Amino acid sequence: MNKRVILISLLFSTYFLTGCWDRYELEERANILGLAIDVMDEEAENFTVPEITYKEENIPDEYKEPIIKLTAQLAVPGKIKLGPEGGGGGDGSEKTAWVVQTVGSSLKDAMTNLQQQLAEKLYLGHLQIIVLNEKVAKRGTEDINDFLKREYEVRRTAWMVVSEDKAEEVLQAAPPIETVPALYLSDTLKNSMRFGKLPREHLGRFWLDIEDIGIGGSIPYITVIENDRIMVSGLAYFKGDKMVGHMTPFEIGVYLAMQGKNPGGYAIAVNTDDGGIYIGESSVRRSDIKINVKDGQPSAQLNVEVEVTIEEETKANDLDNKKVKKIEKEMEKSAVEKFEKTINKWKENESDVLGIGARTRAEFPHYWDEQVKTDENWSQIFKEMNIEVNVECQIERAGMEWK
Repeated sequence: MNKRVILISLLFSTYFLTGCWDRYELEERANILGLAIDVMDEEAENFTVPEITYKEENIPDEYKEPIIKLTAQLAVPGKIKLGPEGGGGGDGSEKTAWVVQTVGSSLKDAMTNLQQQLAEKLYLGHLQIIVLNEKVAKRGTEDINDFLKREYEVRRTAWMVVSEDKAEEVLQAAPPIETVPALYLSDTLKNSMRFGKLPREHLGRFWLDIEDIGIGGSIPYITVIENDRIMVSGLAYFKGDKMVGHMTPFEIGVYLAMQGKNPGGYAIAVNTDDGGIYIGESSVRRSDIKINVKDGQPSAQLNVEVEVTIEEETKANDLDNKKVKKIEKEMEKSAVEKFEKTINKWKENESDVLGIGARTRAEFPHYWDEQVKTDENWSQIFKEMNIEVNVECQIERAGMEWK
């Protein structure tokens, strides 16, 4: 009897020992490294939307215009090298990556149409970058984000960026020092973050920000240069799921300083009365944001402390203790002006990228529940809100020249 029970148990246990029954080998996958999304110009581009997801007459009216153009960069199995191939960037990229294009009424429709062209199963587990054309970002990213969130293969550490030019041009760029443009761009963004040039705004963080109440999301804003370089030319910021503006590189430094993020990757130049020009780079930044609500009106005080290193001195050679104090005052004055200008830019576009609304909601919940209630109401309040800025600069290292 016992032997029979053991035998039956062993037979049933085989149902739980099926191994990797749903596996796909590497060569059976179409590994997507980058996606680019543009609005298709139906007059200029000869593309026909395949009737795969649904027929033309069954497309909902809200999806008929505009049609999106999807560009995907796929890794060629066994061809990606650790360094560049040949003498030029274009040859290496063509050998190691394959760029394919299709169109669709939505991102899911376009992905379905793309799968129809490939023998291998599309795989998003190695997706590094999603590039949105500026028109797409301003139209709204809700549907795109919804699709990507549902795809469990998509990593939250991937990057989403906005391209000033056509998004497809980013994936077609051919950098000479990297064999795959998508990997090159991903490394560029990672290093920019490490050098203090960008905030830590991965895809997952962006989703958290745009879903949170009282905070606006932001993602890198890039430009293609001469088809072989990609420049981080700013930071796109959002109201809800729609892009409403972008910061310049220097304004990214202002934004990071307001958050007290280190290291400082940007410098500030000031002039003195004797014609001297001094460039100082922040080494350590500390920030404190205080919220107050009085008579039903919220206000904020932003206090920033910056430790500065003098990186360059031109048109003068008389740096002493008195001059250092004067330079500190000039830097503080210049910083306050730039901080206020950047904040006014956010106010004008009703994008609270600093998250002052989230802080207000956390510290004054009764005020929020009774008078603010919604994100849209907060946008109007933020637009008229008084935000006081105080900056204190302290030069810690003046360099070798000293009188």
